[in-house]
Amino acid sequence: MDSTAPPPCPFCNIASSYPPTPFNDPESNPVSTAPDSGPLSHIILSTEHVLAFLDIMPLTRGHVLVAPRNHYKLLGDMGVQAGQEMGKWLPILSRVVTKTVFGDDPDRHWNVVQNNGERAAQVVPHVHFHLIPRPAQGANQRTSFAMFGRGQREELDDDEAEVLARELRIELAEEVKRILRDEGVDLAANLVSEGSQRGKL
Repeated sequence: MDSTAPPPCPFCNIASSYPPTPFNDPESNPVSTAPDSGPLSHIILSTEHVLAFLDIMPLTRGHVLVAPRNHYKLLGDMGVQAGQEMGKWLPILSRVVTKTVFGDDPDRHWNVVQNNGERAAQVVPHVHFHLIPRPAQGANQRTSFAMFGRGQREELDDDEAEVLARELRIELAEEVKRILRDEGVDLAANLVSEGSQRGKL
């Protein structure tokens, strides 16, 4: 192995391990197609162009990463189609994350963060957005704003993550139905390409 070669991109590994998946079975965790895919990824959304999955070192419960399936190091490297796909899913996934984490509480606060380059705290060199729910601070909780590389981050517990990812996928399926009903946009119709579709919706 060439010691000067950059390490493999973990998000590209996730993209190649988890093909586009329809919304018809939000109860089950999408299964990796790679023989040895390494650590389990808790996938929320897997389309032809966009992936969403739980952060393995979340700042808060429900911390989700949204990334293009194709590799782009920086946001400015992305083309128009990739940008449109990301832009389409970010508000949808924001609603899904906040509804799942906060329920019907109208006092929902969250960050949408995207870092470009090491000096901007980008750790994985693959464009991605962080959706970070911000629950109300309790009397005994710290009030400081913890951000990337600083503050309290804990490893994701796989058992808890599996339950949370399933809840997020169920809410996503409901949100897709709501969008079809209220906005007339059928997101499920173009979810996967013909060759990768595993089932009709």
